[in-house]
Amino acid sequence: MTSLVNSLDTDKLSFYRTKHHFEKYGEFHTVDEFIQYCQWAEDQEVCLYVLGNGSNVLFKSRKISSLVLKNKLNQDIDALEGGRFEISSSTQVIDVLRYCYAQSLESFYYLSSVPATIGGALAMNAGRGRQQNMTVYDFVESVTFFDVEQNQIKTLQSTEIVKGYRQTIFTDSQNKLILRAVFKFDPISFQSDPILARKKWSKEAQDYSAPNCGSVFKQADYRILRKLEGLSIGKSAFSKKTTNWILNKSKSSLPIRFLISMAQILHGCLGKKIELEVIVIE
Repeated sequence: MTSLVNSLDTDKLSFYRTKHHFEKYGEFHTVDEFIQYCQWAEDQEVCLYVLGNGSNVLFKSRKISSLVLKNKLNQDIDALEGGRFEISSSTQVIDVLRYCYAQSLESFYYLSSVPATIGGALAMNAGRGRQQNMTVYDFVESVTFFDVEQNQIKTLQSTEIVKGYRQTIFTDSQNKLILRAVFKFDPISFQSDPILARKKWSKEAQDYSAPNCGSVFKQADYRILRKLEGLSIGKSAFSKKTTNWILNKSKSSLPIRFLISMAQILHGCLGKKIELEVIVIE
């Protein structure tokens, strides 16, 4: 088993593109391999984190001591009966949307600009925004996952999974590995390409001038966040264009953490609620 756990120096595991030394890194291609990693982590008494694309992840320190695993399960989209599709967790969201568009099917096209996997989208209840009240779970019938604590594969209906805005039973949990989900996509006629339309909007409305992980906070007072726009520490800064985004050109995550702390302190001083959306890994 130790041969599967390696050290790694890279800036490719987070979309902030910060560079870290991962003392314990591995990749799993099957559930059995994942179980082996879980047993190893338990024996070594270390925390375990599973990554999809890393589009919503902030690594806290230069050296990461937790076991960080990359999900390399097969990427599958299998058609079932009645407009239902079983999709594996490692499949890219954009690949699902391209498939749906080619088949003239309704889908979560508002996620076309989000570089996430299906597993990541399901874990965080990805959607269009709090006001629009639209999420990926509008199309989900059930999710199948491996329960680490009970050592068994389970399937739950979507109504048993969603807990709130950007919140599911999988959020912040490393004891449940999403394997696949069953989606229901209805036929629809298109006047134009919804993927291109969303990407065009994203390019015009959102700030991609530097590496970022999109929205930093799932809950915050936007009046405060707007006051922070343009504030920089080192090579990291709150975007002037897209509120609630931090742009990063530093190889260290420290400036990002300082910016996050400043926003949290301001909210605390003013008695306002604030909650992180990015996942912090130590």
